[in-house]
Amino acid sequence: MWVKSIKLFHLRMPLKFTFKTSQTSLNQRESLIIKVTDELGNAGYGEVVAFNEPFYTKETLPASKQVLINRLLPRLLQQEVKQPFEVHQWMDLTHPMATAGLENAVIDLYARRQRQSIMNVVFHEETCNEIYAGIVLGDLDNQSLLTQIEAYVNEGYIRFKIKIKPEDGYAKLKLIRENYPDLMLLADANNSFTLKQVQALQNIDELGLLCLEEPFTSGDLSAYQKLQAQIKTPICMDESIQTMEDLRAAIELKACQAVNIKAGRVGGIYYVKQMIDLCRRHNIHYWIGSMLESGISKILHVHLASLKDNYIPGDLSPSRRYFARDIIQPEITARHGLIQVPKGPGLGVEIDEEALKYFAIDHSIIDGGTRFGAKHEFD
Repeated sequence: MWVKSIKLFHLRMPLKFTFKTSQTSLNQRESLIIKVTDELGNAGYGEVVAFNEPFYTKETLPASKQVLINRLLPRLLQQEVKQPFEVHQWMDLTHPMATAGLENAVIDLYARRQRQSIMNVVFHEETCNEIYAGIVLGDLDNQSLLTQIEAYVNEGYIRFKIKIKPEDGYAKLKLIRENYPDLMLLADANNSFTLKQVQALQNIDELGLLCLEEPFTSGDLSAYQKLQAQIKTPICMDESIQTMEDLRAAIELKACQAVNIKAGRVGGIYYVKQMIDLCRRHNIHYWIGSMLESGISKILHVHLASLKDNYIPGDLSPSRRYFARDIIQPEITARHGLIQVPKGPGLGVEIDEEALKYFAIDHSIIDGGTRFGAKHEFD
């Protein structure tokens, strides 16, 4: 197949609440949506999920945008694509989130063209028809935490991830565990603990967590190795694992027992598949995270979470939890805590082009030459 035209939408989507972690707070989400169209008029979509500031990884959204416009998107127009993973022959991992967004769009296009789902194209194995949703709660006060957990438990949710920081992380988790002794519970420290605060992390070990995600400010795997040897709670790697080499090193050092895999962070589904295969060979738990993303990227993660050996329900919840309006139809919903996995071609959902235009603050059109458009100039 040949990609004949590409549109790049820069979106700004207001969040319904301020989402706080130990490192940042967000009340809106900017991202890039890539639309690729082939010679037959089929279209595929991908999302670039970098943030404006480098608090999660060093790649920023402005950097992703520049490398896409100046290098990656024009290059795609010059290539015949016989198999979607071929794009990685000329893309590298200097900007993994830009790479992932482009690859995801090409895979969606290819799968729609083949009238197959993304999972049938990429993973040749049985998947689940529905998955449990998972709730992520930011850095909230104790009463707000308990109130929200109670509401979501009543809606059928069974798994909660709590964002913590050294000052009060243990106290919050202990309070939740006292009120909900059987809850599937994990904690995400977002690299907020220092090596001098190991005792606080050891205290958390008594709370029966599914895993403890990214505790240390240091990226030193030997620190994770030492902590994992001292606690029974599985340490889960997230942003510390960006490449296959990172994952191999962590496994060799026995620095973790679980990995949170996000397609954007690792450079696309090509690398997601490799990481899942490596985890399976070494008995490392894997599960699917989320990037506070629009429905285009989140529904892709729903598909990945349908693999039957996921460790726990992923960071996946309904569209309306974060956004008053999403850019996919139907939007992601949960019934009794369960999300249905789409079975249609490609991502299995339609893209709301009017919503794309509504949230776009600018867009670019690449079709042999690069043209730029403002929000009110859509074709």
